Amino acid sequence: MSTQRSRRPCSIWLLAVALVVAASAGACDGEPPVVQPIAFSHKIHVADEEIPCTDCHVGAETGVHATLPALSRCLLCHMKPQGDPPSEREPRVRELASAHVAIRWIQVTRNPGHVYFSHRAHVTLAEMPCSDCHGDVARWERPPTAGNPALMSMDACLRCHRERGASTDCDACQQ
Repeated sequence: MSTQRSRRPCSIWLLAVALVVAASAGACDGEPPVVQPIAFSHKIHVADEEIPCTDCHVGAETGVHATLPALSRCLLCHMKPQGDPPSEREPRVRELASAHVAIRWIQVTRNPGHVYFSHRAHVTLAEMPCSDCHGDVARWERPPTAGNPALMSMDACLRCHRERGASTDCDACQQ
């Protein structure tokens, strides 16, 4: 009996890769909206309280990825009720904390594996405001429930790079 693994023909591998790419390309098309764990209002935090995006989305200035807020970030302000009157949504943060349950935000925008995007390169180096890509977040009353196809489109990235005179050479991003 041979201990050598059998090799799959190249055509089967190519078919598998093509199916994965096709599935990820249509990831935003026709999928039902997700339900986020808290009806978080960006408007209250960003527009009314003027909290910078990077206070909650750690890593946007220094890393490739911006994070989704952890419960510990929320508790920095929300250990006690805020506002007068306090929001009816806010007790949910303390309920989760007392039950030792993490907030499980559902990430709705995810680039395909072959796409490289660095928040640091755009936020810090290019000095772009978050709204250039994400829109007027300060008006959002609820967290996003579906991905923004414009954030996952190579055409949109290339168009923006051309408008700003930024490199469109693949090697500029793929480092």
